[in-house]
Amino acid sequence: MRFNLVAVAGTFDHLHLGHRQLLETAQTSGRKVIVGLCQKSMLTNKAFAQSIESYSVRYQAVARFKPDRIIPLSDIFGPAAADKNFEAIICSPLSRPNVEKINRRRYLNNLNYLSIIEIPLVNAADGRPISSTRIRQGLVNRHGFIYLDLFHHNLALPESQRSYFQKPFSQITAAISPPKYLCISVGDIAAITLLKQKITPDLAIVDLKTKRRQTFSSLSALGLKTGLLVHNPPGAITAELAKKILSCLSRKIPTLLVDGEEDLAVLPAILLSPLKTTIYYGQPDSGLVKITVTEKTKKKAQNLLHKFIVN
Repeated sequence: MRFNLVAVAGTFDHLHLGHRQLLETAQTSGRKVIVGLCQKSMLTNKAFAQSIESYSVRYQAVARFKPDRIIPLSDIFGPAAADKNFEAIICSPLSRPNVEKINRRRYLNNLNYLSIIEIPLVNAADGRPISSTRIRQGLVNRHGFIYLDLFHHNLALPESQRSYFQKPFSQITAAISPPKYLCISVGDIAAITLLKQKITPDLAIVDLKTKRRQTFSSLSALGLKTGLLVHNPPGAITAELAKKILSCLSRKIPTLLVDGEEDLAVLPAILLSPLKTTIYYGQPDSGLVKITVTEKTKKKAQNLLHKFIVN
């Protein structure tokens, strides 16, 4: 059955496969489609809210599906609760309770109930639903790819590929400012530099060496608290290193001490940390490299992992 006018609403942050299915179903279910797009005032209590895209970015993403109108929402009801012309509403199992509230409000307004078209959630590769929260958390991309799946095996960097890693991942930073959100340092020099600026990293990944020479006897000598320990040989990224980085981030453990070498830990740090995380690491004889974690930098880090071989 095709309705004259259908509604669909949401935040549509980092528009993913689940969102796409909602919007495409709305298009095939209604001759006209109106999308309610949540405004910033509705989003303050969401997890990792600092990474939610602006209204204009989300508007442009939704507009690609060519709805008849996109309406800003300041509450869960919007025009669907009061406009007699609406006939149906598209939702997911997560948004179904709000849709039922809309129908109760319509009943109080002496309007017919909306027909509810519920669309199943779209799962990521791990069998759990793709969500904007998980994308902002940095664990999954918009297509449901799980970043930790890149580290099921120990990885080794062949000698022939090492030149790719002699260039800084991004620009050398001239000045260090206190990060607004999560901050990770990779390497002893990066940790020392931040601490001297009175910036304590949320996670410091160190090996107590500088240019592969032992320079510190302990974490306390470096000015860091005790954390987790992991073995990671030079020129490698072990599966355990990736798991320990993720464990530190999820459990808010401030230090990861690497027995071996931590240079390449920058890549799993980028791929496993939340969006808008700031990562600092030292570029030999040049200074600190500053990386802001975005979907783009995650993709770049993922591409660099293709230079590795399974060890």
